[in-house]
Amino acid sequence: MYRKTVLDNGIRVVTETLPYFPTVSLGIWWKTGSRYEGSENNGISHFIEHMLFKGTESRTAYDIAREIDAIGGTLNAFTGKEYTCVYARVLKRDMDIALNILADMYKHSLFSEEDIEKEKQVVVQEIRMIEDNPEEYLFDMFSASYYKGHPLGMTILGLEENVQQFSRDSLLSHFARHHAPQNMIITATGRIDHESFVKRIDALFADSPWDGRVSLAIEKPTSCMGVEVYEKDLEHIYLCLGTDGVGQTDGRRYPLYALNAIVGGSMSSHLFQEIREKRGLVYNVFSYVNCFHDVGNFGISTSTSLEFLEEVIGLIRKEMSQLRDSGVTESDIPFSKEHIKGNFYMSLESSEARMGRLAKNEIYFDGYVPIKETIKSIGAIHKANVDDMCQFIFGDPSRISLAILGRVEKDTIERLWKS
Repeated sequence: MYRKTVLDNGIRVVTETLPYFPTVSLGIWWKTGSRYEGSENNGISHFIEHMLFKGTESRTAYDIAREIDAIGGTLNAFTGKEYTCVYARVLKRDMDIALNILADMYKHSLFSEEDIEKEKQVVVQEIRMIEDNPEEYLFDMFSASYYKGHPLGMTILGLEENVQQFSRDSLLSHFARHHAPQNMIITATGRIDHESFVKRIDALFADSPWDGRVSLAIEKPTSCMGVEVYEKDLEHIYLCLGTDGVGQTDGRRYPLYALNAIVGGSMSSHLFQEIREKRGLVYNVFSYVNCFHDVGNFGISTSTSLEFLEEVIGLIRKEMSQLRDSGVTESDIPFSKEHIKGNFYMSLESSEARMGRLAKNEIYFDGYVPIKETIKSIGAIHKANVDDMCQFIFGDPSRISLAILGRVEKDTIERLWKS
C-alpha cells in the first residue's frame, strides 16, 4: 500500500508497505544531478555523493561500512543526470540502524579537507576507468555532441580539471543549495508501517531547516545533429546513433518502449537477429531509450571491426528505412507489450527497484503512478501508435546523429553515412 506525508520542512516521505518482504529498502533522494550543474562545476553532485561516505562527527568511514556490514545489509549511492540517491537495504529489525546511519551521513558529514583531497584521486581514477571502457565512454561522447552546450551533454563524473579544483567551500555551498529538505524525498519499501516510519523520519530530520528557496528551473536543450568521430587506438569501431525521443511525462513513451523492444531491446529484436545471429558481424547490438524531464532520445549502439563497418551501418540504416516506410508488423505488437510487461513485473520483485520507482514517480509526476495504471498504458499500445513513433523517430534521416569511437577517419564515416 502506498502512503505519502510531507514534513513541515518540505521533506516528502513516501512508503509502500509490502508485508511479505523480509527486508526494507530505504533511500534518500534529491532532485539534483549533473543537469543542475554548470561547465565550471560539472561533477560536483557526484563528488558530494562520494563525500557522504567519508565520515561524520560520530562515525568514521570505516564505522559507516562496518555497521552496515555487521547486520548483513547494503549501503550504496548513485548520481544521475536529474537525481541523486543514497540508499540502504536491511532486514526489518535493523531498519533503525540504517536510518540512523543515513541521517548521520546527510546531516553531519565532515567534508574534511584531507578526505576531499584523497577523494579527488579516487574520482579521477573513476573518470579514467570510464575512458578505458569504450562503450561507456562513447555514450558520454554522444551526449556531449548531441546536447552540446547544455548540462545534459555534460558527464556525471565531470572533468579531471573540475574535480581537482573542488574546494570544501564550493562543495558545502552546492550541498546546501541542492540537497536542502525541500528538494528531498525519502522512500521506503518493505515491511513498513507508514505512521511509525514518518515519526522516525521526523525525529531524525525535522531539525533540517527549509531555507525558503524552491528548486532550480531547468532549461530545455536543443538537439545538435551531425557526425562526430573520436579517434582512439582501439581494435573495434564503436558507434552510437540517436535522435530525439520523448520526455518522462509524455504518454508516447509507451509506444517508444515498444519500438525499442522491437528494434534492439532484446535478443530476438530485429537488429540483434539480423546483424549478429544471421550475419555474425558484431558481438552485441542494442537500442535504448533515455527519458528526462522534458526531452528524451532514442539510440542504437554496437561495435564491429573496420572491415564490417560499412555493412553494419548499412543494415542499421536499412532497418530504420523499413520502419519509416512500412512500420512494424502486427506480430511485433503483442511481443513488445508482453516483453515490457514481463520486465516490469519482474522488477517489482525487488524492494530496491520498488523503492526507486516510488522516488522517480515523485520526481517526475509529483505523486504515485499505480501499477495498474502502468499496465493499462502498456496494454493500450497499438500498431498505429508504434507506427507513428517510427515516423517520429526515423521520419527525417537528417535528424539522426552519429558518434564514432575508434581508429577511423571522419571523412570515411561521413562518406558511409551519406551514401
